[in-house]
Amino acid sequence: MPNFKTQHITDWTRNELETLAKNHQLIDVRTAEEYEHGHVQGALLHPVQQIETFDLPNDRTYYIYCRSGRRSHNAAEALATRGYEVVNLDGGYLALEAEQDPSKSDVTTPQNALKSERLKRDYSGLQCPGPIVEINKEMMQMPEGTQLEVTVTDLGFKQDIQSWVKQRGYTLIALEEKADHIQAIIEKTRDKDMAVKHSENGTTIVLFSGELDKALAALIIANGAKAAGRDVSIFFTFWGLNALKKVNQTPVKKTGIAKMFDKMLPSQPEYMPISKMNMFGLGNVMMRYVMKKKNIETLPALIDQAIEQGVKLIACTMSMDVMGISKEELREEVTYGGVGAYIGDTEQARHNLFI
Repeated sequence: MPNFKTQHITDWTRNELETLAKNHQLIDVRTAEEYEHGHVQGALLHPVQQIETFDLPNDRTYYIYCRSGRRSHNAAEALATRGYEVVNLDGGYLALEAEQDPSKSDVTTPQNALKSERLKRDYSGLQCPGPIVEINKEMMQMPEGTQLEVTVTDLGFKQDIQSWVKQRGYTLIALEEKADHIQAIIEKTRDKDMAVKHSENGTTIVLFSGELDKALAALIIANGAKAAGRDVSIFFTFWGLNALKKVNQTPVKKTGIAKMFDKMLPSQPEYMPISKMNMFGLGNVMMRYVMKKKNIETLPALIDQAIEQGVKLIACTMSMDVMGISKEELREEVTYGGVGAYIGDTEQARHNLFI
């Protein structure tokens, strides 16, 4: 196992990080779009997807950061394997922004809200909807005013718990995403004036199908609804996850059942079969030919359009684990969640579609 150090990014001041950047030691492994939106001055951009091309001198320590710490962990691991001395800056740019401007953090913790006496539960290994179900059981037995601290390894939990507490009327005291787990502290309190308000301006879509024509229909509807002023989210689950795969991605090494699934699944969205007359892939080729002749957007282009418009794309983490699909295979703009995130969106939706 590659050996590298991990430090929290807020252990360093902005000036110290900028000094590392001047010495060409600070590496930002996010996307170019994220980098342009904001970065540590002088940091070198090297997206994690291209980490194998990293060829800077091996005579110094490199400090790696991303948005929250997950991608930088992967990049640090890859570079350590190649003999580089690296430090993963956990917490990422998100933590750095939150320290500078608390309004940008995921959760604003009220002063003195954290209680020293709180129930602690470790739900590591449980997949969606397991953590939410277990938390609900605990909260049902707890008196109001008490707090529950949980540790969860399902990366979709971060979205789920924020949606769930709003639905239940509880208070999310703290939420922190680390390299290999997520920690949350929930207090069983209710806002007496809280009332669920349905804007009914949303459209939610579950894309379960792995067939190209159905995925096209889902994205066409999503883009149309967004253009009409609706808040749109698409929940990609099981076979529908194939639509989120990167185009011409570097193959991810897999073993066991995950490797078997990989051989049976399309390597990129445009190779998904069609629902009728697929004819061992010939139908897919014919359909794409006709689409090109008629100047119809491809599935990746429709997804690009959805991202540009601000459509929320949610990948079901439980389905990813079942089918052996890794985060590295999917687009960077994807968020990760489970049924909690989806149900939270449906509360604000007038249209709920299952495709």
